[in-house]
Amino acid sequence: MPKPELDTLLELKQNPSLSQRSLAHRLNISLGLTNAIIKNLIHRGLIKAKKDTGRKLLYIITPRGMANVSRLMYSRFQETLHYYHYTKDLLTAYLMKLYQQGEKTINIYGTGQLAEITYYAGISTPLKLNAIITDNLSKEKFLSHQTISISNFLSQYSNHTNLSSKKTIILSTDNSEKLTKEINKYKNIQIINIENILKNS
Repeated sequence: MPKPELDTLLELKQNPSLSQRSLAHRLNISLGLTNAIIKNLIHRGLIKAKKDTGRKLLYIITPRGMANVSRLMYSRFQETLHYYHYTKDLLTAYLMKLYQQGEKTINIYGTGQLAEITYYAGISTPLKLNAIITDNLSKEKFLSHQTISISNFLSQYSNHTNLSSKKTIILSTDNSEKLTKEINKYKNIQIINIENILKNS
């Protein structure tokens, strides 16, 4: 089942009284595509339309539809788990190479899913985590670690002569122009784009 169809079923499971317009807005797809998906799901017996008050319709997921949702959610969970372990193993191998090349510490930029996988890959190696850097000022902690802004990180970096005299690595899990722009001023800081590492593995 294509992702838009599964997402439609999940939305209708939560709120069967959603209009097609509201559904299209939530799924970030066109109204025409939403209408086609609804018709297709009705035709296949996965949902049924039931009249509510006035011209309003309720889209009820059928038992067959519920069985499909459960099966597909389990399948999606398995794919996510496989992706997590596969990505973590690739990153652990890459970080071990960095350690073997003489690196002792790492910094992680970002607080998303890829940052989490990078963090767990890192603790599977002898590398020590120095800082978790983020632009998201509302996120003070990430995986029980205090986060630090780019400007605060660079301020600390500049104030420690022993740091600024040797190479510092930032594992970037988020393509940030701001990070690149700020870091380019420091010749001993190297940004490693984690997405590029994964694409080239």
